[in-house]
Amino acid sequence: NTHSHVDSIERPSLMPAPSGLSLMPAAVSASEVATMAAAAGAVRPGPMSVVPATFGSVVPAGPQQVKVAGVEGAGCSLCGGPWLKCQAAAAVVVGLALRSRRGLGAGRLPATAGTTTTTTQRRRHSSVAPRCCAAASVAVPEKPAQVAAGDDAAARGELGAEDLAVNEDSGTAQAKRLQFRLGLNQGTGTVTTPLFYSNGSPHIGSAYPTIVADVMARYAKMHGAEVHFVTGMDEHGEKIARTAEEKKQKPQELVDDIAAEFQGLWKQLSINNDHFARTTQDVHKQLVAEMWQRCADKGDIYKKDYEGYYCVGCEAYLDADEMQEGNVCKIHQKPCELRREENYFFRLSNYWDQVRDHLEANPDFILPKSRRNEVLYWLRDDNKRDFSISRTSTTWGIQVPGDESQVIYVWFDALLGYLSSLLQPGDPPTLDSALQRGWPADVHVIGKDIMRFHVVYWPAMLMSAGLPLPKHVASHGFLTKDGLKMGKSLGNVVEPVPLVENFGADAVRYYFAGCLNFGDDGDFSYDKFIARVNAGLANELGNLLHRLLTLCRKNLLVPEAPDTFLTPEERDAHPVYQAAVQARKEVQKHYESFNFVLARSAALNIANTANTHINVVQPWAKLKPDKPEEEIEYALREMMIMAEGVRICALLLSPLTPGLSARVLKELGGDADLHTSFSWEETAWAGHRALPGLGKAMPKPKPMFQRIDIEAWKDK
Repeated sequence: NTHSHVDSIERPSLMPAPSGLSLMPAAVSASEVATMAAAAGAVRPGPMSVVPATFGSVVPAGPQQVKVAGVEGAGCSLCGGPWLKCQAAAAVVVGLALRSRRGLGAGRLPATAGTTTTTTQRRRHSSVAPRCCAAASVAVPEKPAQVAAGDDAAARGELGAEDLAVNEDSGTAQAKRLQFRLGLNQGTGTVTTPLFYSNGSPHIGSAYPTIVADVMARYAKMHGAEVHFVTGMDEHGEKIARTAEEKKQKPQELVDDIAAEFQGLWKQLSINNDHFARTTQDVHKQLVAEMWQRCADKGDIYKKDYEGYYCVGCEAYLDADEMQEGNVCKIHQKPCELRREENYFFRLSNYWDQVRDHLEANPDFILPKSRRNEVLYWLRDDNKRDFSISRTSTTWGIQVPGDESQVIYVWFDALLGYLSSLLQPGDPPTLDSALQRGWPADVHVIGKDIMRFHVVYWPAMLMSAGLPLPKHVASHGFLTKDGLKMGKSLGNVVEPVPLVENFGADAVRYYFAGCLNFGDDGDFSYDKFIARVNAGLANELGNLLHRLLTLCRKNLLVPEAPDTFLTPEERDAHPVYQAAVQARKEVQKHYESFNFVLARSAALNIANTANTHINVVQPWAKLKPDKPEEEIEYALREMMIMAEGVRICALLLSPLTPGLSARVLKELGGDADLHTSFSWEETAWAGHRALPGLGKAMPKPKPMFQRIDIEAWKDK
């Protein structure tokens, strides 16, 4: 019941099948074979038993009805999903194998001596080609069939709706929580990350939302949208002044150094931001002063004495529910300071009801929607209050207009960076100029720990100043390491620079954006990271491309357009064509739902289908001098069709893995590099065009994505 990668059977050969099995995705382990066979009713190992009737039906030709989305934990060596969450899919794979053995679809092979295949058989096979566990064409109930007692919820069949990715009409639980479109209706869009605090080097918590925002921006740009992708630095505040003093630097020197570190990391991670906000710039200071004046003119700023518990790390006075016993900050685990000072306050209470009404009228303003209730509870009437927007405890900040004794509170200051960063050289440094340059934002991508500032304080400030509100605020969960919260005291902080240097930008982007459900807390371990990256990028896509290029460059004199070999009816029935067409629809839906996990899975289903098909065709066996010309031509033709599927797969993955996708497309004969702006139109099937990278004139291919040795990273 515990999956092991030790006994993995690698491609290209078909595995030695248990009795009755002849079609099976390669590179699965013996333990997976047993699980699949058990799900199909062929064998019943150990204490686990399955009611096979629930899983036995084969989906007819047409779009996939259900995908089982096992996305967490070790499991299937193809997709990384846990097998116990995917028994329905496994059963269908084995069920198809049994059907194939009985002559109900033996594969789309040329007729050879002693073999007869009918058109009906070929059509049936091409519409029911086996899928991997993360992309099985199966019809399953919301919960799997009865499974005998096991140790976890998946083994007992206790899977909720979030474990399943359902059909086009109903979407997924994740998609329902995060549904929106970025800049695809109006032709323009603005996406922002948090403006990261400049008191220390970037960490994995800084990289995560920036990768996510970059994926969104790249996807929108594929559709031709004019995208303003904003990231940058929050450079004022008491904490920065203290850190600079400890390092014997001036605050400006400190933030300049930190800004350079962030920009260096973004380059390493292939982050293609359009704007980099810095709150120490003069243009920003002018916008903050204008914002202050607009709010003051509305009567929304006043001065009063205040006493409370202040967390320097949060740069905020904390409520009782934000502290542990002894007035210790829950986030920073340090005692808060009791302070009494005269500050300027913003009349949040004037906009309390308006903010609450906005949240209730726009249920997708906060994403995921599950966090909306937390905010609405905080906005109850008996909690109404104002908040302090100036400080006397530091001089490192923007002075309050007309009062040199105070500096503007770091949050009132920093949030305006979303607008000031949009201005172009020569633009008047005004809030109205920002409205012409991409404001309001389509989405702020933030961590859930700064939700209140973005969904309560920020909307109220904008209302006071007469400015439009952002359309969505999407918050991600916390990242953990091996199930534990990251912290210097535990010695388990994952540093992004070594991660990129050891594994490359595409692997890091693929895992954090493509394998962790946005909105939920996500866990990092080297075992999971390497297993998922190896499964998807090395095994599934990279190995497939390497096999196709190796065989084609040895045997294919002149590449031809794949569709020239097929009638329209034959093309429409081909499993790789079907997978590519279906993936394009699904990937678009999932990217626009902020569900990059399912977008990644849908894209890789093309490679998965092609891997299954290449093991059916077995071109390495047919491309031998003594083979009939018909078999050789068939093998070359099928590989050209599969290569077109690889091209589309790489394009669909390009927002997640821009570097790898560019290399794949270049190997196939395209003119692509890391900075290429791919078009969504290119993801359509283009079987009328040849792929010149397949021909014999090309050099011997090198592996596109090297498999990572997991042993070197054990217990790291």
